[in-house]
Amino acid sequence: MFFKSAGNIKYIFSTIKSSFLPALLLLSGLVLYYAENPYVGGLSQTFHYLFLIFTVGTLILLCLANQSKPFFSLLTGAAAYIIINQLKIQYGENFFNTSEFRCLCCILPLNLFILYLLPPSKLHSGRSKYVLLALLLQAAIFSHIHQIFDYIPHIDITLQAVPLWNCALWIILLTPLAFNISFKNTILNTGQFYASMAVFMGMIYSDSPSGITTFFLAFTLILLCVSVLHLYRSYHYDYLENVGSKTAYINHANSKFPFKYTIALFSIDNRDKLVKAIGDAQCCVLDQMVVNLILEQPYNLSLYRYNETELLMVFKNEDARHVKEFAENIRRKVAATEFVFASHKSIKITISVCVSEKTRKDLNASEVTERTHNALQKNYRFNCNIVTVA
Repeated sequence: MFFKSAGNIKYIFSTIKSSFLPALLLLSGLVLYYAENPYVGGLSQTFHYLFLIFTVGTLILLCLANQSKPFFSLLTGAAAYIIINQLKIQYGENFFNTSEFRCLCCILPLNLFILYLLPPSKLHSGRSKYVLLALLLQAAIFSHIHQIFDYIPHIDITLQAVPLWNCALWIILLTPLAFNISFKNTILNTGQFYASMAVFMGMIYSDSPSGITTFFLAFTLILLCVSVLHLYRSYHYDYLENVGSKTAYINHANSKFPFKYTIALFSIDNRDKLVKAIGDAQCCVLDQMVVNLILEQPYNLSLYRYNETELLMVFKNEDARHVKEFAENIRRKVAATEFVFASHKSIKITISVCVSEKTRKDLNASEVTERTHNALQKNYRFNCNIVTVA
């Protein structure tokens, strides 16, 4: 039996939905700029101060929320904005002919592209320290490496302020990101794509006070909005479709679950070896395929995340005896299924499940899950591909 990873039109509609707000902010900036440029009444100065205020506020929010990808993207864009304004002060209207600006035109899209590709991680982590170190090292040597661009032959053709070759570089880097958000859509990735588009427009119109302030402000607002939406969604939902967060499970157990319910905690066997074999990204795809397969079964269940490797099935108004039968059928179904990825690579896996019924002794939902988790871990030391009862 085969089960293929979803790569159909539903991802296109998902991308359209998550693109609405960031695309609207970028479009608003475009309409405002083309309709009112040059701004009158100090609007450019207002946008400048709003950019600084929202940037500092968003960086603080992301730091408190422990979100690395939007934090470093915003930090990179803000640094570019400051550098451009310093070049304007130093060189005046001819700032875009300097080696510093041409160097920035090369480094900025590459940085945003690499930051987009980084897997999600916590800001307060070892990986983030290396990213920050790389950015600081890059900033330290910027004043020395920009002189190289004085000796590189180039055609003096520009689109507004940006050299034509740099426009080609932006397009080359943004095109795969556009395809990526169409088939591996997340609110953060979609937001970072449109934020990068806003920076691209800000670079093109950086010779205009109206242009640079409008599009860099749009860049900050896009990252702020998608970060808030991501935090809200993370509180209630898991990154997998049709899976709730652990917080949602606790809330639902207190307000929506009946007095009688049984949980089945499960995890993919030998996951560490699986990650080494196919990688983290493919494991996430595999998790989604397992979830989709479980939801296709004729049982009235809800799925939640317990931790990074374990998922939780909740069966309302069912006792442990019946749920053990349901879990056994699901375990056999997973073991008999060949999971096929979009690359046509296939894999077979097994899962281990532990079933536990809520009793009168359990004061809250956390006690049920903790007892089940401990039993699953204990049983997993000796056997896998089994269903047990805690």
